[in-house]
Amino acid sequence: MHAHKLIVRVPKSRHVEIDLPEDVPEGEAEIIVLIHEKRDAHSMEGGRHERLLAACRAVDAWREENPERLLSKEQVDAALSAERDSWGEP
Repeated sequence: MHAHKLIVRVPKSRHVEIDLPEDVPEGEAEIIVLIHEKRDAHSMEGGRHERLLAACRAVDAWREENPERLLSKEQVDAALSAERDSWGEP
C-alpha cells in the first residue's frame, strides 16, 4: 500500500480538487478525508481532557507542598553521573 498525505482547505462549496505527484500509479485509489476538529477552551472540559488537567493540577500541588524534594538540573545531572559511574563501564 502506498499513501500520500495532502493538507487542503475545504471551501464553503465543499468542492476539493487535488493533483497527485507523478509517482502515484494509475488505477483505483481510496480517498479518506480526516477533519481535525477545532478545540477551544470549553472543549477541554470533561472526559479525557478534564482528567489530564486534574493530573496537572495534582502535580502542581505536590510541587508546591514538597519544594525540598525538587531537584535542580545540576542535582539531576550529578545523580545520573554517579549512577553511570557505578556501572563500572568505560
